[in-house]
Amino acid sequence: MDPRDLFQVLLGVGGLLLASYGVRLLMTRRMSPLVLRTWRRPIDAGMFFLCGGLSFLLLAAGYLGRLSGVFGPATGWTLAALAIAFLALSVVRYRPRGSRHGAPDVT
Repeated sequence: MDPRDLFQVLLGVGGLLLASYGVRLLMTRRMSPLVLRTWRRPIDAGMFFLCGGLSFLLLAAGYLGRLSGVFGPATGWTLAALAIAFLALSVVRYRPRGSRHGAPDVT
């Protein structure tokens, strides 16, 4: 396995972990102390992790699908565009802003 392929597999696994953590935050609405200091609401934190994880997962799926010959160029570019859109959504809309508990504003 090429190091680039290994990196893409690890990127996909990391994306899956981030997305599942985001789903857990959205379902339970319970935040850890670090997440509580960084985000104002559990919905913002959950959507940040979900969108970021989906972007990593889509990038890895597009690369590995192109590498194995399952996807054509149009599918690979479409997945890359969706990944960039999810990453932009997470950074612009759901970025960390500091909590209402007196923590400094992290922007």
